[in-house]
Amino acid sequence: MNKVLCSALSLSFLLSSSFAFDHAKLQAKKETGIQLQSAQWKVPDTIENGVIVEEKLPHSPYTQAVILGNKILNYTTNYIGPQAKDPKNRYAGNNLSCSSCHANAGTIKNQSGFVGIYARFPQYNARADKIITLEDRINGCMERSMNGKKLPTNSPQMKAMLAYMHYLSQGVAVGAKTQGQGLPKIALLKRAADPAKGKEVYQERCIACHGENGEGLKSDDPSMSYYIYPALWGDDSYNTGAGMYRLIKAASYIKANMPKDDATLNLEQAYDVAAYINSQARPIKKHRDKDFPDRDIKPVDMDVKPYAKNDKFSIEQHRYGPFEPLYIHTK
Repeated sequence: MNKVLCSALSLSFLLSSSFAFDHAKLQAKKETGIQLQSAQWKVPDTIENGVIVEEKLPHSPYTQAVILGNKILNYTTNYIGPQAKDPKNRYAGNNLSCSSCHANAGTIKNQSGFVGIYARFPQYNARADKIITLEDRINGCMERSMNGKKLPTNSPQMKAMLAYMHYLSQGVAVGAKTQGQGLPKIALLKRAADPAKGKEVYQERCIACHGENGEGLKSDDPSMSYYIYPALWGDDSYNTGAGMYRLIKAASYIKANMPKDDATLNLEQAYDVAAYINSQARPIKKHRDKDFPDRDIKPVDMDVKPYAKNDKFSIEQHRYGPFEPLYIHTK
């Protein structure tokens, strides 16, 4: 057996950022055959704090679409959500903004940013177990994080978001990764995450921005009723199908970025507060059992069956951990 194959097989038994049972199988499905150096994270100088300075752009149909896309991402509810003037444009089911997770309209490293994203699609998606387009990925967020319905792929709003992501990806070669894309890797806890301990962390470090009951804080501008700090649970938050509902992903986001501008939570605090947040009531996504149809690469923090053939662990352990035994004993 050659060294490359041995390395690939051994990876399936190691902890990895993908948090899937069979890491080698997942990597094989994601392979593109494109070998390029990672691109530098570079935000155009026409964007300041996530907002396009319109005067710095020429006036053209393309730039107008880019500007609209930027506004949709920052003020989602006012353009395609419950606050949209035309009821026909109310696709998002809550008042969150895309920027609630993709900070500053996707211009911040390690916060699932959009720099270079246009060059990474089409790509394999494990949740659907198929190749998806960037439009598909946006609509995944619409149905899950935004708790709404799909945008028509030929709609002006979809085209505008694509134009903005295209603009943010200028100079990035097709197939190249971008430094700072996605979320940082995070270690696993040796114990189960504890929602009770997480409540203490929340009350000490999170409540000032997100509220006692996770209700968030909205702008006081009556014409632009968007969240400055998003609702973390309740009817106006993400549903159980969102990536942030999975513990490891939520802990990774929190550890790297929270509290805002003072990301000082330790590993245990990040996991515990993520467990507390996701133990609260929120909208339910139907048919989650259909997600990740290839059970061998279903993330271990998915708290809904079915799992891989040899998985004998409880839903509770899939929800809160500890996760290390799942990698050691599950295919």
